[in-house]
Amino acid sequence: LPYKTGPEAEMGPIVNDTYFGKVPEDRLKVADGLIYFKGDGQYRSKIGVNPQRSKPIIGSYDPGRNLLTIVQYTLPAGATDYVNSMWEIQDKPFGGDVVNSYNDGPVDGGKPLGPFYELETSSPALALKPGEAYTHHSRTFHFRGDRAALQVLATKLLGANLDQVAQAFAPKSDQNSG
Repeated sequence: LPYKTGPEAEMGPIVNDTYFGKVPEDRLKVADGLIYFKGDGQYRSKIGVNPQRSKPIIGSYDPGRNLLTIVQYTLPAGATDYVNSMWEIQDKPFGGDVVNSYNDGPVDGGKPLGPFYELETSSPALALKPGEAYTHHSRTFHFRGDRAALQVLATKLLGANLDQVAQAFAPKSDQNSG
């Protein structure tokens, strides 16, 4: 997930990784304007990005299937109120994240529902009056094909290098190969 860089004091944390407990380092990495989150459906976890850090595009890459997923969505300038979807009593009910990614996994020794993962977008929290409306657009694209062609898209749209994405969670012995 790409994010806007800048001081944490002004923009808040880069990623909220405490929805279902802190996400371990072998499943979440932050580097060079990108958030790497392992979406394999094997470990229940969720992350979010706040309005100050969000960009109007998110994506994921499955190197095994040469599948690049891109989600473009409405991100209105200046919107700061988003529903807080943390599973707790809310101190700031409109201090939520704009984008989230959920990774399914077993709970308390059970089985995962999937396995699956999700890329989620939210519209601003709005108090609409009768007759008022707001439209939130979210478009999802799945691209399969030649790695070089996918790399062009990943670079242009996400600022991501697919080799780095593919290696982000590879076992240490695999990181020096290829």
